[in-house]
Amino acid sequence: MGRLTNSIRRRRGLMGVDISATRVKLLELDRTGDEFRVLAYASEAVPEGAIRNFQILDAEAVARATLRALERSGSRTRDAAIAVSGPSVISKTILMPASLDDAEMEQQIHFDAEHHIPHPIEEVNLDFQVLEPDPDNAQFNRVLLVACRRDNIEMRTAAIEMAHMRVQLVDVEEYALQNACTLLLSRIEGVSDADSVAVFDIGSDTTRLTIQRQGRSLYAREIGFGGAALDAALMERYETPDVDALRAQLRSGRISAPDIAENVREFAERLAVHIDRTLTFYQSASSGGDEPIDHVVLVGASTLYPGLHDALAQLLPWPVSLGNPLGGMLASAAARRNHVDSDAPSLMVAAGLALRGAV
Repeated sequence: MGRLTNSIRRRRGLMGVDISATRVKLLELDRTGDEFRVLAYASEAVPEGAIRNFQILDAEAVARATLRALERSGSRTRDAAIAVSGPSVISKTILMPASLDDAEMEQQIHFDAEHHIPHPIEEVNLDFQVLEPDPDNAQFNRVLLVACRRDNIEMRTAAIEMAHMRVQLVDVEEYALQNACTLLLSRIEGVSDADSVAVFDIGSDTTRLTIQRQGRSLYAREIGFGGAALDAALMERYETPDVDALRAQLRSGRISAPDIAENVREFAERLAVHIDRTLTFYQSASSGGDEPIDHVVLVGASTLYPGLHDALAQLLPWPVSLGNPLGGMLASAAARRNHVDSDAPSLMVAAGLALRGAV
């Protein structure tokens, strides 16, 4: 049984490395007091087929993309924080006696593993965190237990090491997203700490939802819908070889918002159905069925298409905002050359990971 997170004495100077099905994104943050700044950023496309169903199939291809991004970022940092996701990750809250220390807790989890984890204990890495005393019995604590199949972690670690970096921390994408919300929500006008805010991170193949209130996650869910079809339709229409070339034409103005308005509107209509259905389910399943949603915040790569926010604002019954976890931050000249300002809404997981080193 191995620990999910490596044991390190310091976390300062960590590069957040977000490895998705289509891209590797590297982000490094620094903090002085309450102010953050972007030290380094770069992103590179991953060859098609190198990652499938959350699993790295071609570690060398991912390593080459990571190394290119690292070189473009100009950073000297070689310690990395990565994240795992998908069905190989198991997360659940269990009750443990409050009298146990961490070593005793780990030993007890090992003994009870078959009750918590549907995999042989020797095939997983795990970690745990004490959340709070159980409200029904003060002799027990609520403990978050997270386990991941070891081969998933080993493939990601191998890709990072081939890119001449060292994995110092392994997180879960869901928790990295939630961590980034501490940056995100403070930058949304009209959102207070007491509001229930539904944050949708719209990726290529999937969309992640976290509902936040008072700095805590009330609910999390993954939706099997993303912006890949919109990307493909626009790349075919404008005969661009990849998404990078498409976005470059959008930034330069060679493709304008009116040019893609119809495609974006069609995508927004499909996305609105998923958002409405997911939030309706959440509200119906919540205690008493009366948990309101005060605000919807959109982040992710698909929000980089102009017109998506306006279309969704017309289709959804909640106030809708675009989110930017790096909004208002100073950034290095190299990060700005690598388009950190325009890419920032797609950097939630990378930001959540980078925050682990900005202490």
